[in-house]
Amino acid sequence: MDTPLTVGRACDIAAYIQALARYLLLSRPFMPQEDDYLVYTFNRFQACRFGLEGEYVHPNELTRRPIADHIISICDALVPHAEALGSLDALANIRALAQSRNGDAQHVRQIESTTRSLRETVRQTCDSWAS
Repeated sequence: MDTPLTVGRACDIAAYIQALARYLLLSRPFMPQEDDYLVYTFNRFQACRFGLEGEYVHPNELTRRPIADHIISICDALVPHAEALGSLDALANIRALAQSRNGDAQHVRQIESTTRSLRETVRQTCDSWAS
């Protein structure tokens, strides 16, 4: 989903994924098909490389939309699940992050663009994680 540069962000993402998993297990909004995995590699690359600015391909509809928009659209369905798990604050943080479209992956790309140095990019991202 994004490149978390803080423990808090990583925890928010983990809580979001936990609520999403609960929603999928209890609500069963669709049944996964073997062909769904055809877009998995694309979606994973987009999320890892571009974070919230990446594109998401819906496996059933084969439509593209920004990852941030997809996250925002699913947040309402996750509210009762986050509530049951005690993670409403984390879900609110994820929604706000998606609405701002200012995730950590974007920050890493800005560092690299400014410094043009992998070493400096890694040093600054490690500093972010350590603080």
